[in-house]
Amino acid sequence: MIRFFSWAASRAAVIVLVALPLSALAPTASAGWLDTGDQDEGQVRPSNLMLYQVGRDPAQSADTLTELFNQFNLEYAQGDWRVGLRAESFRPSNDDGFIPASFDEITRKYVDWRSNGLHLRIGSAYTTLGRGLMFRAFELPGVVRDAIFPGSKYVDSRDLEGFVFDVDKGPVRASVLAGVPVRYPDNIYGLDDFGLPRRQGYVTGGHAAVRMHRGVEIGAGYLRTEKVGADGLEELGSADLTLRLASLLPELRTRGADVSFYAEYAGRSWRPFDDGLDTGEDAPHAFYTATELSYGRWGVSFETKDYRDFVLGVNDPPNLVPEMRQHLLNRMSHFLQQNEERGHQLSLMGALPGDWTLQAEAAHAINQLNGPRYYRLNFLGLESPPRASTRGEVFCAVGKDEVEGITDHWTIGGSLDHDLGDLLALLVSLEFQKADRETFGETRTFENIFVSAGVTRAGLGSAGVVAEFSNDPNEKDDGLTFDIVETDPKRWLGGYATIILDANHEASLFAGSRRGGTACTSGTCYLVPDFEGVEVRISSRF
Repeated sequence: MIRFFSWAASRAAVIVLVALPLSALAPTASAGWLDTGDQDEGQVRPSNLMLYQVGRDPAQSADTLTELFNQFNLEYAQGDWRVGLRAESFRPSNDDGFIPASFDEITRKYVDWRSNGLHLRIGSAYTTLGRGLMFRAFELPGVVRDAIFPGSKYVDSRDLEGFVFDVDKGPVRASVLAGVPVRYPDNIYGLDDFGLPRRQGYVTGGHAAVRMHRGVEIGAGYLRTEKVGADGLEELGSADLTLRLASLLPELRTRGADVSFYAEYAGRSWRPFDDGLDTGEDAPHAFYTATELSYGRWGVSFETKDYRDFVLGVNDPPNLVPEMRQHLLNRMSHFLQQNEERGHQLSLMGALPGDWTLQAEAAHAINQLNGPRYYRLNFLGLESPPRASTRGEVFCAVGKDEVEGITDHWTIGGSLDHDLGDLLALLVSLEFQKADRETFGETRTFENIFVSAGVTRAGLGSAGVVAEFSNDPNEKDDGLTFDIVETDPKRWLGGYATIILDANHEASLFAGSRRGGTACTSGTCYLVPDFEGVEVRISSRF
């Protein structure tokens, strides 16, 4: 039944996508094809993202090559309805392998209806049950990822191909879902015949929450899915609790304070009345809590995680790793080990006298990847008043990530943003990092340096240069030269420019060499390869 519904929903989405816009365009053609200005007559909203590269990944043996990735989105909106589709294509200059890297795919198609607290999405749908402990279908907007095998490019959209129905009426919120999920997000499109599927299996489930009081909400979730790496189906359940103390105690709000608490527990084949909130080693589970406190211009949050044997392939629980905008710290981000990881994250931010801003982060975790492995990041940053003509930031951080072999690292840095007049501004950043890596029982110390300098002009764009230096042994040695061990420090130097062509078009250019590594967006981390060459990216909204 689920298989038939998923097939029917996909075909129905395509039919409506074609029929509804065409039937509505005829009476509105004289008023303009893209935007009639009348909500009842409808709007067509196209957009496009093009990425073109000429160069190479220095870690690959391939010579200089060209790669062209393009994503085209088309949406039609009329009243409470929206229909849309997305087409993606990738063309490399050396697609001569047994497994093709190029593809042309319709990667998203949907019909969307929303009215009076009801929401139905058929086709490519996005939703999260609770905080993602059991299921999360999402997208990283604008992030073009590089697939490792075969070498390709794609936008990481982990949508559910099926349907999602949401209800938000009075004290009740509920969601119901069914369809085919993305289970292997590192695989590109169109490789099912080669044993590299992107989607696999079927899921059904939902979540419901009831506001028992102004500040109390209880919820429960259910998911039925195929087992990962085994035959058969499994059932999962969850329960969550939300407390908003400012609604329960109005005197808190009158004093400028607010406190909220959220807790969610999920388990495999969970029997809540018999099993309780079992977090023992023999109970596959995910347990997450979040406490938030605000007072005046200060805010603090404390989150905890306890995950055990809970890799479902379709879930994405909070990883509790600070997403740092500082370049070298972002590269030290930690990949969550869902099989067994426990930890917490404490975040503090507030305004000091003179409109200075203080930020503090403390994230700690322990997992059992080949024995106990520890992750830690402690960060302290100070920013000057945002409205000053010269704005600055300084920060320091210490940490470790034994999963990556980093037994210790500390980082310091800062940035300066100075107004030059005539809508011009100068931005300079400098970061220095020292780290210890243990390999086969031997500890080596290395340094990383990041420098950037550029100018921006409001309404026009920006331009600048970026340089990195490292004597990391893992970076110095060229893996392609088997008979030589390089010992010279590595250098990456590149120039960039971003141009706002008009209100609907933006172009960016990079030329030179760029260091790869870990990158994180919206709590999801992925690997970016090194690059040498020229890259052009054009975003258009019509």
